[in-house]
Amino acid sequence: MIRYFCRCGAEIFFDNIDCVVCGSVLGFDSQTQRLLALIPGNEDVWLATETAGKYHLCAQRKPLGCNWLIDPLDNHSQCLSCRTTRTIPTLHLTKNHLRWQRLEQTKRRALYTILRLQLPMNTEAATACVDKLPVLIFDFLEDRRSNPDVVDEFVYSGHKQGIITINAAEADDSYRATNRELMNELYRTLLGHFRHELGHYYSLLLTDQELIHFRQHFGDERMPYQEALDGYYRNGVRNDWRSGYISAYASAHPLEDWAETWAHYLHMADTLETAAAYGVINQDNDKESFEQVLLHWSTLTVALNALNRSMGVDDAYPFVINSAVSNKLRLIDRLVKTWRVCDRNAVATETHGAALHVNNV
Repeated sequence: MIRYFCRCGAEIFFDNIDCVVCGSVLGFDSQTQRLLALIPGNEDVWLATETAGKYHLCAQRKPLGCNWLIDPLDNHSQCLSCRTTRTIPTLHLTKNHLRWQRLEQTKRRALYTILRLQLPMNTEAATACVDKLPVLIFDFLEDRRSNPDVVDEFVYSGHKQGIITINAAEADDSYRATNRELMNELYRTLLGHFRHELGHYYSLLLTDQELIHFRQHFGDERMPYQEALDGYYRNGVRNDWRSGYISAYASAHPLEDWAETWAHYLHMADTLETAAAYGVINQDNDKESFEQVLLHWSTLTVALNALNRSMGVDDAYPFVINSAVSNKLRLIDRLVKTWRVCDRNAVATETHGAALHVNNV
């Protein structure tokens, strides 16, 4: 995350809708990734004080605190992020509005990193990359563990052909903590879920030639998926997972290894950008090799873990990047740069919106 400053000079933050110092209305331009101070224009148009750009506010600004902006020529009432949500939890439960708010807030942060990396998303621009990507849709669903009135006994987070499902209860800290303990996980965050499932989404871009390299590092993705996951949960974690995987779950199936490693790549990209923005590290992504990026990451995470221990909290990054994981991350880095070149100008233009509806009860 880069640093943002208001026209008055005060520091402002990614989720802010107003400057707390001067009161300026703020909005995030997803095409430029700039957080802008705005003044009212004609009708529903808002003007950016720095760029003279014209915008509409997202329809979810008041309900959810969304500060993302819309091009006035865009026919959508919702921003690039909000319009990808198709299903929300039923709002007759008070806690579900807070869950929905947290889910959308986290989704915006996840998509921010995608935008910063200039990765393609499903748009109307005709490019080779986008042609392989289905419409990106999010369903935030409940199951009977958190709402006895819904149909589904269990809802698992997952991805299928562009549709990403997130169990709405994952927005609850207590729910995640309980599941983290039950599944003996080192780390479980809402942002991590989004980044993991986006990894599955972007695996759809892999060409036949790229799949050859994929199989060299991750294994054969054609292995029976459900059979592999059933075996993972039935037999437990393989004892040697630390020698070649970023997490225990990554050892369940090559596609899960990809998604887990992809999520960590996004963790690295966002955290290193933040550290550089605050002067914690010196980084120039355009000139540095990926080996230098890995070195930055190693140095930074050691310091972050030490700081957390000084505060008496868990390590910020309780993972080890060994040579096998480094090679997987290196492959993802090469692919990201390839896909970025493929669709450099198409991202964040016109996205097919999903009609919003409420989780069935």
